[in-house]
Amino acid sequence: MSHMTRRELLKLLGVAGIASTGAMGLPRAAFAAAKAHVVIIGGGIGGIATAKYLRIINDQVKITVIEPNSKYTFCPGSNEVLTGMPLSEFERTYDHTMKRYNFKMVADKVNDIDFKAKTVKVAGGSSIKYDTLVVSPGPDFVFDDIEGYSEELASTKILHAWKAGKQTTMLRDQIAAMPDGGTLVIAPPGMPFRCPPAPYERASFVAEHMKKQGRKGKIILLDNNIGFIFQNQYQHYWKKNFGYGTDNAMIEWVPGPGGAVKKVDAKKMTVTTKAGETIKADVINIIPTNRANSLTIKTGLVEGKDKNWVEVNHHDMTSLVQPDVYVIGDTADFFVKTGYLASNQSKVVAQAIDDRLHGREPGQPLYTNNCVAKASEADVGMAITDSFRERNGKLVLQQTVQRPFPENYDNPFLNHVRAKVSDNWQRTFRRDIFD
Repeated sequence: MSHMTRRELLKLLGVAGIASTGAMGLPRAAFAAAKAHVVIIGGGIGGIATAKYLRIINDQVKITVIEPNSKYTFCPGSNEVLTGMPLSEFERTYDHTMKRYNFKMVADKVNDIDFKAKTVKVAGGSSIKYDTLVVSPGPDFVFDDIEGYSEELASTKILHAWKAGKQTTMLRDQIAAMPDGGTLVIAPPGMPFRCPPAPYERASFVAEHMKKQGRKGKIILLDNNIGFIFQNQYQHYWKKNFGYGTDNAMIEWVPGPGGAVKKVDAKKMTVTTKAGETIKADVINIIPTNRANSLTIKTGLVEGKDKNWVEVNHHDMTSLVQPDVYVIGDTADFFVKTGYLASNQSKVVAQAIDDRLHGREPGQPLYTNNCVAKASEADVGMAITDSFRERNGKLVLQQTVQRPFPENYDNPFLNHVRAKVSDNWQRTFRRDIFD
C-alpha cells in the first residue's frame, strides 16, 4: 500500500475545496447568498414586505430599497379620512422597519434601469449595482382617456384621492363644503384597479356621514363597469338606509358602458357620460384608469399581449421580458389589485430569491387575497377571500368566498362583527408591513 505525500494530500483537498467551498470555507451557494445585493424599487406595501420577509429568511444578503418619499400612506381604509379619521392613522415612516430588518434606504427616484449592466440609475445621478432586482413602484394613472381631464386638474380641482395623502384631505374638505342638497359624482375606472370595493365604500361612507349630519344630497356613481365587488351587499344596505332605487335615493349607481364618464368640464363642473347625459355636480371625484408604473413602461417591462401591465411567470413573479427581474403589483393576469395580494406576492418573491441564491429551484406558490370593506363605518362589514394556484407559469383562480351570505345581510350581530374584523384587519395589516 502506497502512502500519499503531504503535497499530494493538500492538492487533493484543494481541488475538492475549490469545487465545494468559497472564502472562509463556506459552501459556494452560501457565500453567493451572503455577498448578493438585492435592490428593491419602491417603498410601498410590495417593496417593504419584500425587504422584511427576505431579511427574515436570509440574514446575510444586502438589501437596498429605493424610494423618493420619506413616508408611506396606506390606501386601504383611508376612505374613513373623508368622514373625520386623521390621515396620520395611515402614515408610516421607514426608520423603525429599516433598522429592525437591517436594510438600506436610498431617498431618490429611479430614472432608468440597465438590465445588461445590472444597474439602477437614480435622479441624483448615481448608479446602484444589483445582483437581484425587484420592481414594485406602484401603479400609475391614465388621464387622457377622458376629454377635458388632465393630471394637473386631477391634483387641484377634480381629485382622485386614489393614492392616499394630500388629495384625501383635499377631497374631504370639498365634500364638507358641499351645499345642503348638493351632488357628488364618483366615477370608478374599468377593472382592474387598486382596491376594487373602495369607490362604493366611499359612496356609502359619505352618504352615512351626511345623513348623520342632517344634510341632504345625492351621490352618483358613474361606473365604467357593469357590476362591482360586494354589489349585492352594498345595494341591499343602500336600499335599507338611503332609498336606493327610488326617486329620492341618496345614492344612484349608473353602470357602464353608458354610465362611464366621457367628458369633464371643470369650469361648469359637469360630467358627460358615454350615453350622452350631462350631470352638474358640486364635487367630482374621478378615479382614473390604472396601469403599470411609467418606469416599467419606459424600461420595456410592459410588453406582450397586455399593454397596461407587466406579464410575469407566476411561478416566481419574474418578468417574461427580463427573466431575472421580479415584479410585484403591476402584473397582468391577477384578477384583483389589492395591497394584501401585493404583500402575498412579496413573500413568494422573497422565498424565490433566497432559493435561487442557495441553488434551489423555487417550489410551487399558493397566492391568497383577503379584501375587507364596509358599508357603514361602525356596523356593516364585508370580506372576500380568493386563492390562486400557479399552473405552468400561469395563474388559475381556485376559489372565491364572499361574506356575508344573503341570509345574513340583516343580521346586526354578524354585520357588526365583520365591521370590527375589518377594522382590526386594517390595523394588523399596517403593522405586518411596517412593524
